[in-house]
Amino acid sequence: DSDEKPQRERGTLKDTLPRRPIVLIALVCAASVILATTLFVYSSPTTVDDVAKLGFIASLGAVSTSVGIIFADSLSHIFAFGLALLFVGNGDIKSSMVAASPPLILAALASTKGPRSIISSLDSSFILKPITLQACCLLPFLTLIHQSIMNPEYLNFSTIPSCSVAFMTLLFMCVYSKNRAHKNGYLLTSEMKSQAIFAGISMLLSCSIIESQPGASSAAMVVFLLGSLFVLLFSYAFASVADHWYTVGSGQFQMVSLDTAGMMLYVVCPVVILHLRFLDKYGESIASKSTVVKEYLQSTGVLSEGDVYGEDVISFSLVMTLAMITSIGVPLLNALCPMGGYLFSRAYTHGQPNTKKVALCVNFSDLPRDTDKRNSIWNSLEKKIMDSQTTTAVLNIFVTLEDITIFPTELKLMAEKGHAIALAPTEFQETFCGLSLFQGNKSSCNLQIAHDEYSDIFEKGPSWVLAKSADSIGRHPSLLRGASDLGMKVAYWSTLVQLTAEKLTSEQKDAVSGDCSDKNGGSIIYVALEKGVSPNSVSTALCELIDILDG
Repeated sequence: DSDEKPQRERGTLKDTLPRRPIVLIALVCAASVILATTLFVYSSPTTVDDVAKLGFIASLGAVSTSVGIIFADSLSHIFAFGLALLFVGNGDIKSSMVAASPPLILAALASTKGPRSIISSLDSSFILKPITLQACCLLPFLTLIHQSIMNPEYLNFSTIPSCSVAFMTLLFMCVYSKNRAHKNGYLLTSEMKSQAIFAGISMLLSCSIIESQPGASSAAMVVFLLGSLFVLLFSYAFASVADHWYTVGSGQFQMVSLDTAGMMLYVVCPVVILHLRFLDKYGESIASKSTVVKEYLQSTGVLSEGDVYGEDVISFSLVMTLAMITSIGVPLLNALCPMGGYLFSRAYTHGQPNTKKVALCVNFSDLPRDTDKRNSIWNSLEKKIMDSQTTTAVLNIFVTLEDITIFPTELKLMAEKGHAIALAPTEFQETFCGLSLFQGNKSSCNLQIAHDEYSDIFEKGPSWVLAKSADSIGRHPSLLRGASDLGMKVAYWSTLVQLTAEKLTSEQKDAVSGDCSDKNGGSIIYVALEKGVSPNSVSTALCELIDILDG
């Protein structure tokens, strides 16, 4: 099966996957670096002596954010962020190490299983709510406006372009999150959300340390964060357009993204060029006139009196605004769009709509061990066939390498009943698990072994693998590429149901029924137990889900 060439989805490019996704990532980073550096140079009223250094700093920001997006892991992002901060500074190694210590310490703690479980246990149900996103990002922005009015030395023309990019990125984040296709399809589990909170706090702490150091250069941090923001801006543009067109699979996502890139090339690029030429020609004139207006407003009492420095002073609130948007934007994008999966594998968050079919997925380890409770699930499926006159009503069961090794007979019986058996990445078991960023060879090796064991038991290769993460390496590009090479598709989900009790909550019931009726089929519903919940409690919830589903 793995030797067969993957069939191309309808409406996709000729080649389903790019031969070298790293080239596409490099192009986005290069464009972000050029835009960040050029925008800062053209909008800054002061003379910039070393443009190459600014470009290098912007590239560090762009690469660190790209790592967080491609690996879909906040811990990998924070490690790359901390590593990049070591090279952003005034040449003082000690100061750079102090500034980079919060993210690097967090990454080191997360490499050990004990501290990692603590970092993953924070109640994070509030983090992706729209009001939380708006409050976290707008408060520093409003503080910047207030500080600019109360302290005239911060009221500079140079902050306007940077604020425009920040506001545009924030607008994309809010609009995309509010109008996403899957209202309950966040791709981050509760553990991953908790890790994102700790990562965001450590990022903001590092920026605060840098700004508080004597002789710190705010310009360097602004360029660094602008490089990050432009990568986010490009990513949100590609993801939101594809989500609006409800693309199915990696092939359609890449086709729509190619159209989006063409639109940027022919529409956005000329606008950016005209804007930069405008700044080049009229920037100094507008800056000088703004100084005159500022002095007039001071004389009338509208603005408070203050010294107007000859040098360019950048507000601390501007740096924190850019940092806040970056710290929230990366995990939010990972929750809405599997960018790495679309680039490195044949990934799906949903199937074809209007098919009146849905996929109900569950981990084998989450199924009840009690025979009576498990039989109640099978009886509910049989009753579903009789009541709704559907041809099939089966589960999609994800199994790890350990499950295949320990329960081969039980899995074969499930397969004979018609249930689909798919692979799931193996979770970390050792005390020192390390960051997923460095587990590429391990992930590919485990996937190959699981594929071979599966083929020996079922006499055919697996068709699907779950893109699981948190305590696994299920979203590492090496695993995604390995799955594609083995002929497997990668399953995410359009609806996530995390069970904390025996029965579904009313919100979960409404979410499942609403998502299924909205697209009239094609939904991938993934049911997972929260840590510490007994598998025997899943039977009642699964039976309720089976009764709710129409497909």
